[in-house]
Amino acid sequence: MAKTFDIVKVLEVSEQNLKSVAQTNLYRYWLELKANKVLPIWSDFNPGIVREALPDIMLFDALKETSFFVSITGDHCRENFGIKARRSPIEEALPENAVADAKSRLAHVYNTRKPHLVTKQMRWESAAKRELQQQSYTVLFLPFDVEHDTIKLKILNSLYFS
Repeated sequence: MAKTFDIVKVLEVSEQNLKSVAQTNLYRYWLELKANKVLPIWSDFNPGIVREALPDIMLFDALKETSFFVSITGDHCRENFGIKARRSPIEEALPENAVADAKSRLAHVYNTRKPHLVTKQMRWESAAKRELQQQSYTVLFLPFDVEHDTIKLKILNSLYFS
C-alpha cells in the first residue's frame, strides 16, 4: 500500500445519517442509556444488547484531552486496519497516517461531551497493480461517563464500511 489518505466529511449525528442498522441500534441504545443525564454511564452499558455492532467497534479510554488508549478493538477493525487486540496508546495502535485525525476527533468528543459522526473515503494506490483503491466508511463516536481515578471518559467508536 502506498499513498493512503482520507477524505473526511462531518455529518450531523442523526438516524438519517447513519447508514447501518448496527450503528442506528447502537445510537438508539446510547440515547436510551443517556435518558435525561448529560452522558450515559459506562457501567450501565451492556454489550449483549448491541451484539451486532461489536465487531465494528473500538473503545478508547480518554485520560485527558490529548491522551487516548485503545482498550477494545472489534474483529472487523482489526482486520480492516491491522490493529492489534491489546490495550495500547493510540499512537501505537493506529496506522501512523490516521493518528492525527483520530486524536483530533476524540479530543472534540472529549471537550464537547457529545456524539460525533464522520464519513471517510480511504484511498490508496496499490503497489502491485498501480491502480487506485477506495473504501468508504462511517465513524460514530459516542462518549460515556466513567467512574475511574485516571480514565476521564470512555469513547465508543463504531465503524461501518460500505
